[in-house]
Amino acid sequence: MAQSEQTAETLRSKTLLTQFFADTGECCPPQSTSNPSKPNVPHPVSAPTGYEYKGKYESVGEYDKVYVTGPDEAKHALVVIYDIFGFWQGSDLLASHLLDTSPTRIYMPDVFRGKPFPKDQDGDKDELKKFFAGTAKLEHRLPEVLDFAKTLKKDHGVNRVSILGYCWGGKLAFLSLASGTPFCCGAVIHPAMIAPEDGENLTVPFGFYPSMDEPKNVVEKIQKDIEGKPFAGKSDYHLYDTVHHGWAAARADLSDPENLKQYEDVYRRTAGYFAKVKC
Repeated sequence: MAQSEQTAETLRSKTLLTQFFADTGECCPPQSTSNPSKPNVPHPVSAPTGYEYKGKYESVGEYDKVYVTGPDEAKHALVVIYDIFGFWQGSDLLASHLLDTSPTRIYMPDVFRGKPFPKDQDGDKDELKKFFAGTAKLEHRLPEVLDFAKTLKKDHGVNRVSILGYCWGGKLAFLSLASGTPFCCGAVIHPAMIAPEDGENLTVPFGFYPSMDEPKNVVEKIQKDIEGKPFAGKSDYHLYDTVHHGWAAARADLSDPENLKQYEDVYRRTAGYFAKVKC
């Protein structure tokens, strides 16, 4: 089966799931475990921190705006896919952790083309339905990200490209690692919209870092499938069972000691995974 056909088949197998989220306007897991007092809503979006970014924005491939950080001479590229709220500061921390062990050039493309989901409309299901049916439609964004990985290898002097996704971006990362993937490995942090078959479809080493809010039965099924893969020994898993969905990206509350502790831990762990796997 040709790679384009494999990608199409992967997309078809996910159509019902992604259509469900487009129909319901649901994405991020609610605080059913982390905050029983508000069991039906996601953790709130974090307030601005005043963080000063270390990298720069460039035009790369078909994207007019890509946040780029890490050493220019790195031969490993890591494509980071943000959550529905757009750019987030964690890439600088990853690049710093990887500098001594596995120098990595990190690329965070603006997959929403300047139109992330408005933070002040968080929880508005009607607006989320529109967003998932248009700007954030996985069937449309996935081929673009796959092409971006190929562009990095062809035109930007790297010989290895991996992927990391958060929340919505975590779902896209899962989909991008099926048969025929241009990525040599991948990882997700508090992924959204996960399905039992997501682990079955993985074809390369995988770092899996869910929070306490992702559905436990689905997390366990995915991890069990990873453990049965030939690349299980190169993969990594840790359940962050003391923090909420979104603790490492736009829903992070870095004023909370436990959130900050696990935020720092997951970035160290993720960097350690990418350095070790050396895909």
